[in-house]
Amino acid sequence: MTSPSVSHLPAPIARADNTALASEPLIERARAYTEAAVPPNTLRAYAASWRSFAVFCDSRDEESLPAAPQTVALYVAHRAELCTVSTVRQNLAAIASKHAENGLESPCKHEVVRRMFRGIARTKGTVPRRKDAITIDPLRAMLLEIRGEGLKAERDRALLLLGFSAALRRSELAAINFEDLAFCKEGLRLTIPRSKTDQTGEGAVIAVPYVPNRSLCAVRALRSWLEASGITSGPVFRSFTLRRELTDRAVDGGAIAELIQTLARKAHLDGNYAGHSLRAGFATSAARAKVSLDSIARTTRHKSLTVLMGYVRPAQAFDDVALTSMIV
Repeated sequence: MTSPSVSHLPAPIARADNTALASEPLIERARAYTEAAVPPNTLRAYAASWRSFAVFCDSRDEESLPAAPQTVALYVAHRAELCTVSTVRQNLAAIASKHAENGLESPCKHEVVRRMFRGIARTKGTVPRRKDAITIDPLRAMLLEIRGEGLKAERDRALLLLGFSAALRRSELAAINFEDLAFCKEGLRLTIPRSKTDQTGEGAVIAVPYVPNRSLCAVRALRSWLEASGITSGPVFRSFTLRRELTDRAVDGGAIAELIQTLARKAHLDGNYAGHSLRAGFATSAARAKVSLDSIARTTRHKSLTVLMGYVRPAQAFDDVALTSMIV
């Protein structure tokens, strides 16, 4: 199956007089750049969505390409019984992309599909299920569950503390290279070359200072890990074999989420924790400490204050509540 983001590139590309305009290597580079326009995770998700839709159409003896709006509407109703509203939205995006790729009008624009989706959104709701935030106290409890001074313990401490202190997504943690680190007398300047909201690679630099509490200092923990592991290039946070031998491969984002869940369980923390919990914990803790939105956003790199306020409002929910002043 052709990837859903790639427009068909004629080979060879020709001038009006039918003479060749570009060599094969140039065409291949053009194709590669076109594919790079969409993040790999999105490509994989679109491919899975399209397969799901194709199977649905086959089961009903309906055409998938081009698809009739009524077929898409039935598919949307089917998917709404199985998954979240955001997943249904992604399914529709994949169908629209596949049609656009083949020069076809998207059936997703039809009113019957739009109305169906609006009805699903109103019925099921679209509020995202947030992961619980790992704030300071849960972070301390989880760090206590990292036993010993072995290499894995050193890595896990540095990973948790840097993930929290720099408000990193799990994918960003996994992607850090030694070359992205710049230690200075104040602490660490961490370069994030690319992130979920920075797909064009403009990059960002996050300042992570030394903090007086050594047990919560990400910079000291990271220095300790690098010294113990001997890492001087390439991935900073690497995976271990089943025998706890360090590899040269970067740790997987899923493994980071599993580590967080395991430590939370060992620390007897109630809640739904995952890779995003460290990032959420930084924003929530900063909001509780009355840190300004601008200062929080410099670390979290939120481009939308509306999204950032999703962390701030719950953290400050009991500040200046009317009932507190009414009943004494």
